[in-house]
Amino acid sequence: MNGGVVKKADIVLGCVAYCSGISSIWNGMKQYFATKNMNVDYILFTSYEAQVEALMNKQVDIAWNGPLAHCRVKQRTNNTSLSLGMRDCDRDFRSHFIVTEESGIKTLKQLEGQILAAGTVDSPQAYILPLHHLKSKGVDLGSLSVVRFDRDVGKHGDTAEGEVEVMEALKRGEAAAGIVSDLMWQRALAAGKVNADGKKMRVLEEGPALFDHCQFDALATLEAAKKDAFQQVKRGGTGCVDTDGSCQALFAMDWNNEFHKEIMKMEGIKKTWAGPREEGYAAMQQIVDNEPNVPYPRMLHEAQRHPFKSLLVK
Repeated sequence: MNGGVVKKADIVLGCVAYCSGISSIWNGMKQYFATKNMNVDYILFTSYEAQVEALMNKQVDIAWNGPLAHCRVKQRTNNTSLSLGMRDCDRDFRSHFIVTEESGIKTLKQLEGQILAAGTVDSPQAYILPLHHLKSKGVDLGSLSVVRFDRDVGKHGDTAEGEVEVMEALKRGEAAAGIVSDLMWQRALAAGKVNADGKKMRVLEEGPALFDHCQFDALATLEAAKKDAFQQVKRGGTGCVDTDGSCQALFAMDWNNEFHKEIMKMEGIKKTWAGPREEGYAAMQQIVDNEPNVPYPRMLHEAQRHPFKSLLVK
């Protein structure tokens, strides 16, 4: 605001409202960008599908996308979209297959014929990528009885509520195995939510490959001035430089600055923003490229359309 007049934003970001505190994060980012003389605003969406369409229709300049939405943007744009940056915690994201001790399961192959608890249908970490991994390792998906906990469909597993339900199902003995992210598994262990009571659980060693999570996406038509102001990525690196050697915008956020640190912690950052990369999305891109290239694609599996012995959606 300048002289009592609200100015049109220089850059409009799209973000999915996956939790009640999301406005605090992006209000903080808005304030941070203002210190860099950038008038940045944001629009909240209730689903990644809506956000992708807003980006495609140029209603937002940049979208903060999860891996499924990121790869769909790549597909929709024939791989011409721009990747602008990610958090350090988005790199090398990990999912686990967890099993109850009493199940005796020690290998992926031994999952065959078992009840497998999974997270939300559009969760990369608790459904899509782990099931892709099982198939790639020769596990017969047609032998599995899958219990899927669909929570906040459209938010692509960001709430992680489905993963909490997975662990609870194993504790109650309702499934022999389940799929969760390492993030939620470690949180549950630290909080005594697992292995303190109920069925004891452990992680199978043959887990899915590491993958990358969120990414800032833009269309190739994004004005160069907006891209440079937002990003300023040094070629071949994860830092940023201007002609005078100083950092600007996103990559100038400094963990040692208390104002910056508070915002970064809310966004789950460990220490720094990181430059973009694509190799961590290879498996997800392979999956997405087999989807119809259309707005609002249908879910990967539905109650009457799936590869399993049975599918129970809760």
